[in-house]
Amino acid sequence: SKAVADVCAMASKVAYENPKFIEFVVNQNWKMHLLGTYNCWNEFQKNNSTQAFIFADRETDAGAIVLAFRGTEAFNAYDWCTDLDFSWYELPQLGRVHLGFLEALGLGDRNRMQSFQRLKQNIYENSRTPLPQTPTSGLPDFVLSDETKLLAYDHISAELVTILRNHRNAKLYITGHSLGGALATLFTAMLFYNREENRVFYNTEDDVARRLAALYTFGQPRVGDKSFASFMDTSLNKPTMRYFRVVYNNDMVARVPFDNSLFGFKHFGNCCYFTYNYTLQILPDEPFPNFFSPVYMVLSRLYALFELVQSFFMSYRYGGEFSETRLSTVARIAGLLVPGIAGHSLVNYINCVRLGPDH
Repeated sequence: SKAVADVCAMASKVAYENPKFIEFVVNQNWKMHLLGTYNCWNEFQKNNSTQAFIFADRETDAGAIVLAFRGTEAFNAYDWCTDLDFSWYELPQLGRVHLGFLEALGLGDRNRMQSFQRLKQNIYENSRTPLPQTPTSGLPDFVLSDETKLLAYDHISAELVTILRNHRNAKLYITGHSLGGALATLFTAMLFYNREENRVFYNTEDDVARRLAALYTFGQPRVGDKSFASFMDTSLNKPTMRYFRVVYNNDMVARVPFDNSLFGFKHFGNCCYFTYNYTLQILPDEPFPNFFSPVYMVLSRLYALFELVQSFFMSYRYGGEFSETRLSTVARIAGLLVPGIAGHSLVNYINCVRLGPDH
């Protein structure tokens, strides 16, 4: 749906802002209702590097609840280290999962590899009970008991249980751009993974996974291997498609970590691929999935040049709301030097949704 994609794209954009700005935009500009902003702890990085917020379309009896994760900030070295980290950890029946994304959700810490063994044990125990008796996270007790350290998966999933209990007719939408898209995907995977014989983790009338309407990601890096892709395809796209991975043209981040015999990361589901002129193609994967091809290197620079020139005329062609900032222009110039950087900008994804086809 173009309307849902538009809301998700804008939520992914606003997720980069501070809590006060998010509150103003959601409540005053959008006339919706902010339910919470979350600044979550990453034990490996020793800081609150994972941000998200939740809002509803109205204050009472909401029809839609949206969870949006913040993506990669341009000048945040921690975010880029997480994106470009190719380490993985294998979870039974789920497959190999990007280690940095697990840590960003507060589920483990590579400096304490026993935390991942504890994570697996907690998942097994929680899947056997209607409601979680222990946290899913495998981090040590002194971290779990520290109220100043919110762990993204445990805290936000518990918040969603309460929210969905208060809005019994609401459907849940999860979204994010870049790193935020990866975290949105892994968060959703964990909702489905905490189960045994199709009995979902939150197996009550307020079941979070059952209320999921769709997962929209924009410029999302790969999260897991072939087994992870198969698990997510089965969970999200059968019998009804609920996963929409949007990729713009030569976006570099959507093509990492690499899909080859050495790294083995895989995307799943179809790719909603937009070309430089915002036409939509539904493909098994984006063209040049690993951007190693000399053809890609040439084409990406040509596209970057075209996009730079086009950006100066967007407001004349489509209206003032499509006018680009100086920072956006600088990013497009950088795209001439580093192929795929400019393509990752959220400006492109908002243009794709608003200027692309209706469905």
